[in-house]
Amino acid sequence: TGAKDVGFIAQEVEKIFPEVVNTGNDGLKAVEYGHLIAPLVEAVKAQQKEIESLKARIQALEAAAK
Repeated sequence: TGAKDVGFIAQEVEKIFPEVVNTGNDGLKAVEYGHLIAPLVEAVKAQQKEIESLKARIQALEAAAK
């Protein structure tokens, strides 16, 4: 339609999560964005856990330096 939109490149998503990419009869690929919510939430949780761990390490190093 020529309308501007934002999104992921289906071919890139397909490499990691092939189950969320559909290929139409015309060969065009489309991402089922709703199916990406759970993996994205889990990724955010993992990042938050790492952030908390790094904060604790920084605090320990700062305390040892005093």
